[in-house]
Amino acid sequence: MPKDVVPWTDMQVRKKQDDGYYAVGGVRGLYLKIANGRKNWFFKYTVQGKTTEISVGSYPIYSLKKAREKVMEYRELLSEGKDPKQYKREQKKFLIDQINQKRRDQYNFEKAFSDYLVYRDQTDPMQIRDKADLIARIEKYVIPYIGKKPINEIAPKDIAKLLSSLYPDHVALAKKIRSSVRQVFSWLKAKGELVIEIPVDVQVLQHLLPKTPVLNNRHHAMLEVKVIPTFMADLSRRYSSSAKCLEFAILTASRAGNAIFAEWSEIDFEKKLWTIPANKMKVARNGDHKVPLSEQAIKILNFMKSVCPQRRYIFPGPGGSQHLSDGAFGSLIRKMNLQAENNGTASYRDRKQKNRKGQLAVATPHGIARASFRTWAQDDELGNDRRFNEKVAELCLHHDVSDNYGGAYNRNEAMRSRREMMQAWADYCYSKENEK
Repeated sequence: MPKDVVPWTDMQVRKKQDDGYYAVGGVRGLYLKIANGRKNWFFKYTVQGKTTEISVGSYPIYSLKKAREKVMEYRELLSEGKDPKQYKREQKKFLIDQINQKRRDQYNFEKAFSDYLVYRDQTDPMQIRDKADLIARIEKYVIPYIGKKPINEIAPKDIAKLLSSLYPDHVALAKKIRSSVRQVFSWLKAKGELVIEIPVDVQVLQHLLPKTPVLNNRHHAMLEVKVIPTFMADLSRRYSSSAKCLEFAILTASRAGNAIFAEWSEIDFEKKLWTIPANKMKVARNGDHKVPLSEQAIKILNFMKSVCPQRRYIFPGPGGSQHLSDGAFGSLIRKMNLQAENNGTASYRDRKQKNRKGQLAVATPHGIARASFRTWAQDDELGNDRRFNEKVAELCLHHDVSDNYGGAYNRNEAMRSRREMMQAWADYCYSKENEK
């Protein structure tokens, strides 16, 4: 049996200054450790034949009386067959879990998405255009549905609801959004923030989403070459930022995103050249894309400079936003088509492609600016198949070109031929106006 110790008083504890390890009595196993002027309480005990100790607290935060009471609690745990040290760890974990659970209950998708963007910036930065597109899609199509909802309360039915709003006309967009949302949830799962199953499961969602007809033709809807002048005459009479941006995209045979995110710093007025950095291009390995600017394209740039000076982006968005949204062109073309068809003057639909409703598909920005341009470049009725080289047209689109001509079609060469082609394309686009 351990020798009983005459219980110390609080005054003894206060006056004791020598370094050492002292049994203070009053309750078996309570010790005072003094080292370098600091005093701490410890409880020494034996469990399963092994002697160990656990910290009780520091003096004077823990008085002698409070330390004895705490040790009595520990001894009661021992009498119940519980190890005080293990119990303390479990209690700490329980409190941490409670705090984390409370935080999770308040951690909604909007905040999670914001944190995800920070994570991507630090570990796997997205291209400027891709990041802006992602933010625009999430803010427009996801946040209104689940933005304020705690991440651990979001179910597949919530995901299905937001995706269903895009059916049947925008199935491709719905798939992009589904993939982006799943990436956010996968990241949350990896972090341990998500304690439920990832709610974006294709096998589950297929039973919750509307069924859509399968389309055989997956090309971007375009305009017939002969309709381009009519469309451009209509477009050139519109002076909104989105209209001028679309006009510029068509004249330069560029992708919508490149035109939307075009910056003044990329324009060389003296050389009449637009240099799009490689990191903004779909295929970055092909390097910077140098686009010769036609006289008509320069005219649009001068117009935008007169109405929107001192801006980073050439074509600002509405309400003072930095740039247009990725859906600006599509909505503009649909509006133009509706007005033209109501007036009985024209139709801006692809005669060879139907949408999911079985109607002729309205032309897309990509289809007009690139597919229609590419078709025009080799149009035999116009004689372009003899006038222009196919490889030059591919270079104008920043496509890979197999070169068997000793470097004659190097990407940064053939600029003279490309400039001739882009000017001829611009002249054709406005040929209806030139007839007046």
